[in-house]
Amino acid sequence: MVLNNFFKITPEKRRVKIIKNGGVIYSNPRWWKKIIFYFGSFLTLFSLVGILYIYSPIMVSWLRYKLIDQSRVLVEVRKITQQNNILPTPTAIQTMTTTPEPTARPEPLPTPLPVAASDEFRINIPKIGADNKIQANVSPYSKEEYMKVLKNNVVAHSSESSLPGDGKGTTAYLFAHSSQQGVLDARDNAVFYLLGEMNDNDDILVSYKGKIFTYRVYMEKIIKSKDTDYLNYTDKDKEILILQTCWPIGTNWQRLLVFAERI
Repeated sequence: MVLNNFFKITPEKRRVKIIKNGGVIYSNPRWWKKIIFYFGSFLTLFSLVGILYIYSPIMVSWLRYKLIDQSRVLVEVRKITQQNNILPTPTAIQTMTTTPEPTARPEPLPTPLPVAASDEFRINIPKIGADNKIQANVSPYSKEEYMKVLKNNVVAHSSESSLPGDGKGTTAYLFAHSSQQGVLDARDNAVFYLLGEMNDNDDILVSYKGKIFTYRVYMEKIIKSKDTDYLNYTDKDKEILILQTCWPIGTNWQRLLVFAERI
């Protein structure tokens, strides 16, 4: 009832005038006030629809993030990391002299995460449910070049940086937004919008040339939108992955950088 009255020029409860000789007279708005009222109602509805249209990918990503079982994510990421970085140790064959005691059937592991080593260049951030293709060697200084990539909801790999597996002293720089994007572009490439939920020791998986590389977050920074110094950031003792997104979420005022070290 309240919402219905909000969009009615003459709601259920109206102002009344009591005139001595005329009785009760309802005070209804003039015709020009009605035009202003309905025009304002239209603008309000149009604005609400526009906000939902622009930011719906962010809202959907946030809802999916809230539904992720983080304990399962931790188990599966550790399992994937072990499978890709640790070779199985052969065990000696033992002669069984007695019948072994039956043991309880182990609980099955959760369904594996959608991560598999392939020739496709991809990034998977299990904590926030992000899984996207990466386009290698995209110039961060050519608007025409990187906008073609970002418009297709693909993460861009900076041509000024290294690639996964290049070793200590190198950095792979990935970005999904730029300072040249406008408000409507908030619908595009929402994959990194939830990077603000990442914390130290969270894991990031990158599939490149048939191998999965695991990186562990160790630092976050908020920088100015025009600051490009970190495009060439390195640490001689670490192989680093840097992820860039716009900050605050849904704007392009600043940049959030997430730093992760290969493990």
